[in-house]
Amino acid sequence: MAATILGTPSAQQAKLPDDVPIKRHKLAPLVERSTPPTLAYARPMHYVLAAQPQSAPLMVLIAGTGAGANSAKCKTLLRALYEVGYSVACLPSPTSVSFILGAAEHPVPGRMSSDVASLSRLLRRVRADATRHTTITSLSVGGYSLGATEAAFLARRASQRGTFEFEHVLLINPAVSVWDSVQRMDRLLADNIPGGIEGTPAFIARALGKLKTAYGHGKPLSFSTEALYRMYRSGRASQRELAGGVGLVFRLALANMAYAADTLTNLGVVVPQNARMGRYQRRGAAMHRAFELSFGQYVHKLLLPYWNRGQRHLTFEQLKRENSLRSIAGFLQRDNRIRAMTNADDIILSKGDVAFLRRTFGTRLKIRPHGGHMGNLSSRQTIRDIQQAVAP
Repeated sequence: MAATILGTPSAQQAKLPDDVPIKRHKLAPLVERSTPPTLAYARPMHYVLAAQPQSAPLMVLIAGTGAGANSAKCKTLLRALYEVGYSVACLPSPTSVSFILGAAEHPVPGRMSSDVASLSRLLRRVRADATRHTTITSLSVGGYSLGATEAAFLARRASQRGTFEFEHVLLINPAVSVWDSVQRMDRLLADNIPGGIEGTPAFIARALGKLKTAYGHGKPLSFSTEALYRMYRSGRASQRELAGGVGLVFRLALANMAYAADTLTNLGVVVPQNARMGRYQRRGAAMHRAFELSFGQYVHKLLLPYWNRGQRHLTFEQLKRENSLRSIAGFLQRDNRIRAMTNADDIILSKGDVAFLRRTFGTRLKIRPHGGHMGNLSSRQTIRDIQQAVAP
């Protein structure tokens, strides 16, 4: 839990080049959709590219839950892969507001087949745009966290349809069952913040107070991983507080997703139906309702009702099966292009999930005993593993 929220201490981080040319590039919308004033901040959609000056293979990465293309983890991976000769692009997560607004055919994230179909269209657009900045010799795909799970399904889709020829497929800390993983995140908040959702303001106030004490001695408060690490080492942060913090971050990402999805579909779950909200209108009540939604409630109040409109029919059990790597285990076992890595103590995985990954990938899986969920991404060993797994 500590590794998940604090990340890799600076003394253990890999030394990566600082002069990588990381640039954001705008993309025109992939779908015809008006932009509600309250979501205007998410326009235009961007992807991030680190382009080699000479011909090079292109690795496209999919960000994790709620993350945009410019996330810190994406930048770490861009620098690591650029160092070994790749041009690298990072795409926003299908659960990010910019993707929901600009790329999603169906703007209610959570159904793997739909999200991956939209990712496939976005990848085609990004590859075409990247050729304006560099010469591409081959194409690979990868992702971290939920993005890794989506990369696996994207590779299976490409194999079935012949849409892309991926040289490498890289899965970093994937969720095995998306449903099981997000249930764990929901429980972290419910079980570790006194009073649950209603106790969140007091929880945040206490955490910031402890952070200031740990950082202390009259210095300005710097909310950084180093400050959090100092607070943890000082003994001021309990295991329950760290767990609650992880659950809180996940819930914030879910609330943004739910707010955007409900605004675009007019289902009336968190935003009143047919409400006309201006760009600068207060959204506190609607966001409060969105923040109160657990992932299970999001599925049953937004996702399933959206997919069951008209003549369509999707059951909860079908959704759970579709969103699990177990449903494509045969493909994952057979395809030697796929490399995976995770941690035995990853908080989004059960022991059964870890055993599934071992059986499925065999020698194509790198598994470390510690690191939580993405907590050791910047470590020297993890960076070496990533670079070796997809060496051009």
